[in-house]
Amino acid sequence: MFSLPLKESVQLKPLRSGHARELLQLIEGSRHTLGPWMPWTQQLQELEDAEEFIGNAARLYAENDAITAGLWEREQLAGVIGFHEINWRSRSTQIGYWLGEAFEGRGLMSLASRALIDYAFIELGLHRIEIRCATNNQRSRGIPERLGFLLEGVLRQAEKLDDGYVDHAVYGMLDEEWGAKRPLF
Repeated sequence: MFSLPLKESVQLKPLRSGHARELLQLIEGSRHTLGPWMPWTQQLQELEDAEEFIGNAARLYAENDAITAGLWEREQLAGVIGFHEINWRSRSTQIGYWLGEAFEGRGLMSLASRALIDYAFIELGLHRIEIRCATNNQRSRGIPERLGFLLEGVLRQAEKLDDGYVDHAVYGMLDEEWGAKRPLF
């Protein structure tokens, strides 16, 4: 599995079974900010759940179907980012990400997203990347907007969250657009 240094003391690297406790603690400490947007946080309650998540991510990576990486700052897990599913026939993927509350507002996820996009287009030879966010999740929407993604449309009632259905803003980036739009951080 790959590791990507992003800047001094910040890197993307694989989650391993030994990271399960730290992953669970990060989710527990941010459950009130993650929970409204990511209902899966309610199912990830025990150490075994975190171990299963990490094991499933490793299996999907080994099968060349997805990539999940931890975002680390000063050797501390700050969040998770990855390609949900890689469609090799269409050479496309979707990026998903979340950040622990204590790490918000410092540009870490924009930095990690940019590096993962570079990896997708340069190393993997993908053609298209999509990012979907609930329309009223402004923090999450800020990532594709800062990175120059095009808002391609809105999917109505695309996801059921605890308090009802939410619309998704769909952002896209093509490989030939990235070179011209790629922001420098």
